[in-house]
Amino acid sequence: MFNPQEDNIAVFMTTLRVRKPFDFGNHLDPYIVVIATDKKDNAIRMNASHFAFPGAKVYQQIITPDNALLLYGPENPGEFLTLSIMLLDSDADIQDAGKQLEEVINTSAIAANVIARLTANPTAMVATALAEEVLRGIANIMQQNKDDPIMFVHDSWLQGLTPPYGINQYKLHASDSAEISLRVSPIMKQSQQNVVTIAHIEVDK
Repeated sequence: MFNPQEDNIAVFMTTLRVRKPFDFGNHLDPYIVVIATDKKDNAIRMNASHFAFPGAKVYQQIITPDNALLLYGPENPGEFLTLSIMLLDSDADIQDAGKQLEEVINTSAIAANVIARLTANPTAMVATALAEEVLRGIANIMQQNKDDPIMFVHDSWLQGLTPPYGINQYKLHASDSAEISLRVSPIMKQSQQNVVTIAHIEVDK
């Protein structure tokens, strides 16, 4: 049985599809920026990552359950986990966009006063609001490269839910522009099978 105090979870993106073109033709160079925030043992962590999918097409299922993309974990998030996702289409060279992102993420996080505000009020609601601010700041800067924001997704999972963190459940986020589905998978600690202890001795070094 899954133990939310000890066992880990992993969050996967299992579907990604862009439903309409953002330039001439059906060619896309989409990328996503993901901000994950969790709170465990009175410590709150916010991390950002980004993934590119060059050479995609409108209505193509860019991500499927068979090639699901790991967005978080495997880790135990503690009290809560929030994920904020921004999907954009790159008008410039997508590799150049990737090189810019880390600097842009840090700049936007500083502008949002993330550390001070999370310290003052470390809740899932505040984490989501701050992540949204950071993503909007990133979007504003990346639009100077004529990159088009396609979709924003904000979601959260709580340890106290039944089932905890909504394990084994899918969430579909859809708009006129795109669709994204997320799945939380439990990663339970496995005990070793068929092991017989011969000796367990404390020794002085």
